[in-house]
Amino acid sequence: MAPRQDQGPDFELRIRAEAEQLQHVRQALESWLDGHGTAPEVGAEIALAAHEAAANVVEHAYRGHAGEVVLRARADDGQVTVVVEDEGEWRAPSRTDQRGRGLALMHGLMDDVTITAVEDGSGTRVTLRRRVGHR
Repeated sequence: MAPRQDQGPDFELRIRAEAEQLQHVRQALESWLDGHGTAPEVGAEIALAAHEAAANVVEHAYRGHAGEVVLRARADDGQVTVVVEDEGEWRAPSRTDQRGRGLALMHGLMDDVTITAVEDGSGTRVTLRRRVGHR
């Protein structure tokens, strides 16, 4: 399945939850942010945070079976909101998980990071928010 992306006022990208698909996240989101006048360095940081959220889906959500990562973004009134969602198995963050630094990176790059279980309990939604400067 090739990534599907919408370049309108709202951004949407759907990819298979596979490591080799992650390159599309940063490229597509940076391009969309650039098209909305976001300063390049800020766009790169937002795209990196979204990439980290998508990488967590690839690593944790589907546990050996096929799945999809959905990214949506909206630029509104000087703020960008990115939502990264999956339909995999919800797993609350572990205090003993010493592996990655993705969550710390997301918190460092964004103004607000919220991680929740999807309403029906299947999957995870990561919402990333950041005020943006324009060129």
